[in-house]
Amino acid sequence: MMDKDAVLHDRWAFAPRFRVVRVGEGRRGIRLEEIYWAALKDMSSARGVSVGAVVEECERRLDTGGNLSSALRVEAMMHLRHEREAARARTGLKAVQNQVQACPSPCFALSDDKRLIAHNLTFMSFVQSRLLRLPLRSTAQGVRLSLDVQFAELVDKLKIEGSGPATVGFVIGVDEQVIRGRLNAVLAPLLDRDAIVGFILPG
Repeated sequence: MMDKDAVLHDRWAFAPRFRVVRVGEGRRGIRLEEIYWAALKDMSSARGVSVGAVVEECERRLDTGGNLSSALRVEAMMHLRHEREAARARTGLKAVQNQVQACPSPCFALSDDKRLIAHNLTFMSFVQSRLLRLPLRSTAQGVRLSLDVQFAELVDKLKIEGSGPATVGFVIGVDEQVIRGRLNAVLAPLLDRDAIVGFILPG
C-alpha cells in the first residue's frame, strides 16, 4: 500500500493550471497538469530558451487541427525519457566497474546486500600482501568485507548534498584472517540500488 504522506506529497503533480504563454508575437492559453509544466520548464532551462520557445517549436510541428496541450504532454514525456536514457548510459554496473578499474589504488564497490560487485587488481594485491596462506590466484568470492557503520546510515549520509566522501573503518576477512583499515566512501553511480565505492587509504 502506498504511503499516505507520499500520496499527499505527489498530489501537486495532478493539479491542472492554466497559463498564458508568449509564443513568438502572440500568446497562447494552455491548461496542463503541474507535472508537465515542471517538465517543460526543465526542457527550456536545458536548451537555454523560454517555455514559450518550447511551446512555439512544438506548435510548429503540430498537424493542422492538432491538440497543442496533448502535443506538449508528449513533448514533456519524450524529454523525460531521453533524460532517463542518458542517465542510464552514465550509470549501471558497467559504469561502476569502469570507475573502480580506473583507480590506481585499492578500490572496490559494495552493494546494499554486502556483496562485492566490483574490485580492481590492486585491491586483490592489497589483500594478498596482508594475509598469510592466501593463494596468489584467489578471487574476491572468498573475501568478506564489513564496515564499522551501518550501510544504510552511510548511504543516507552520502546522499546529503555537498556531504563529500565519508571516511569509515573496514574489516576484510578471508577464512580466519582479517585486515583492518580505513577507506573513503562515495555513492556508486547506480539507479536501481544503493552501493558505495570504497577507496582504501594507505596505512
